Amino acid sequence: MKPLAALIFAAASVIHVGAGAAESTPVDENVGLLPQTAPGTPWSFIGFSIATPSDPAWMVSVGTPRSGTMGRAAPSGAVDGVALVISSELLDAPVDSDTALLTTARERHARLSEHWRLEKHDETVVRHAGTRCARHQITARELEDRSPRKKSEKAETARQYLHVSGLSCVHPTEPRLLVEVGVSERSARPTMSPALLRDSEQAGASMAFQRYSEQALQTAAELARGGHGQEAEAILKPYIDADAAWARYFLGQIIQRAVPAPADAGARIRTLLEPAAERGLADAQWMLGTLYLRGGTGVTKDPALAQALLRRSAERGNAGAAFQLGLMLLSGDVGFAPDRREAVLWMTRAAARGQKEAQELLSSAREGAGPPPKPAAKGPVKGP
Repeated sequence: MKPLAALIFAAASVIHVGAGAAESTPVDENVGLLPQTAPGTPWSFIGFSIATPSDPAWMVSVGTPRSGTMGRAAPSGAVDGVALVISSELLDAPVDSDTALLTTARERHARLSEHWRLEKHDETVVRHAGTRCARHQITARELEDRSPRKKSEKAETARQYLHVSGLSCVHPTEPRLLVEVGVSERSARPTMSPALLRDSEQAGASMAFQRYSEQALQTAAELARGGHGQEAEAILKPYIDADAAWARYFLGQIIQRAVPAPADAGARIRTLLEPAAERGLADAQWMLGTLYLRGGTGVTKDPALAQALLRRSAERGNAGAAFQLGLMLLSGDVGFAPDRREAVLWMTRAAARGQKEAQELLSSAREGAGPPPKPAAKGPVKGP
C-alpha cells in the first residue's frame, strides 16, 4: 500500500486542499460548513439537546461537547449572513428567579451595543421544557460611519441590520447552567426573514434537557483519573438511569480506560453508547463508530455501521471522527471501496478544525516529504 501522504497527494491533485496544494479542479463542498445528510435529527450536548433545522441549507460550522454553530447558504443578495448558535455557559451563581434571568439575559445581549445600535430589545420570560427561559427578539443596526469622506445618504442606505431571535434557558437540574439557542441574520432588511424566524422558533421549541450536574461530572472525572472507577460509576448512575446521553458517554470512557480492562468492556461500552449516539451526541457516535471499526470481545466488526456513525459524528463538527472517516475512505482497507476525493475533503475538514494528525498528513502531502507513521484508529479518549 502506498504511504498515506502519497495517497492524499494523488487525491488532492484533482481537488482543493488548501494553500500550496494542487488545484486543477475546484470542488463545490465548503470546508468550513458541513452538510447535513439527516436534517432535523437530534444534536446532543452535555446536559441538553436540540433538533437541527429541517432545511438542508443549514450546515454545521462548529461542534463541541458544550456548544455548536450552524450557518447556511442563501440565494445571492437575499441574506448577507446567517448563523444558528447553540451554547451553554456555567455562571458564577444560580439563576433562581424570573427577575434574575431577565437581568442576566438583557445584560448579555446588550453587549451587542458595543458594535451595533440597538433599535429593539425585547426579553420575555416563558416556560419551556420544565424550566424558565427568556425569549429574546433583537433588532440592531450598524453604527453610523461619520467619516467626512462618506456621503450621509449613501452611508445610511448601506448600513446593515442585525436580527437576533432565540431562547436563553436555565437548566432545570443545574441552575448555574445557562443554555441559549437562537438565529442571527445580517441583511439590508429592517425585519428578520420569515423563514429564518420560523427556523429559530423550531430550534427553540426542540430544546430538551437531560438530568445534569456539573459537580457530579467533575467529581466522577476526578475519581476516574485517580483509578476509582467504581466510585465514579456510582456518581454517574442516577444520570444514566435518567438516560442522560452525556453520562452514558463518560462512563463509557471510564470503562475504556480501566486497567485492567473488564472482561465485558466492549459489550458494556456498546450498550452504554448506542442510546447516546442515537440521541445525537457526537462524541458517543465517534466512540461507538471506533468500537465497530475495531471489533472485540462482545462487539462484532461492522465497517459499514462504523462508517455511518463516524459520518454522523463528523457532520456534527467532530474533528476526530472526520479524520478517522478520512482514513477509512482513503485506504479502503476495512471492507469497502476507497473514495480518495471524499477522503481528502474530510481530512481537510479535520485539519481546519485543529486535528493535528490530519494537519501533519496534509502538510506532508503538499510538501512531498515522508509521511509520519500511519496513525492507529483512535476513539475519543479525553476528559470532560
